[in-house]
Amino acid sequence: MAYPYGEPLVNIGSDPWDLTEFIGRDSVDLLARMVYAEARGESVEGKRGCAHVAKNRKAKNLSEFGGNTYEGVLLKKYQFEGMTTESARKPDLSSQAWQDSLNIAMNMSTTPNPIGNCLWFVTNSYYATRVSYKDGVEYYTFPGSTARKVVEKKVIGNHTFFRVEGY
Repeated sequence: MAYPYGEPLVNIGSDPWDLTEFIGRDSVDLLARMVYAEARGESVEGKRGCAHVAKNRKAKNLSEFGGNTYEGVLLKKYQFEGMTTESARKPDLSSQAWQDSLNIAMNMSTTPNPIGNCLWFVTNSYYATRVSYKDGVEYYTFPGSTARKVVEKKVIGNHTFFRVEGY
């Protein structure tokens, strides 16, 4: 028998990045949990943007993004911090934010893409701490990395969606 989407889960390990309890979940369930955990306070368009980052990464089929499945992409260590939270493990199933997230996840083939080919999103305030400009060109520096030229960017609500050169 199928489990309900959003079924409460318990973090099995002491490491918040140990996402073992999510392995084997339906892709709709995983995607809805990520969208809810990362963007529950955002507009429907903002939630769609988060979902499309995962879809874009899946389409890239790169090991650094977790391959070509939603499970691989969404459970890739250090990629979607929201997946480490209680919000992902125990979403409020009666909330409009969960209903929006679930609807987006269930309808990804027809859900409008507001972010183009963007592969990352962070809060606007975090983005501002990682961005620099040289000769009018925007560069984003990932932690522990060198600055990369931003080639695509869209701000929706409290999130900045972006793609850097080379992707």
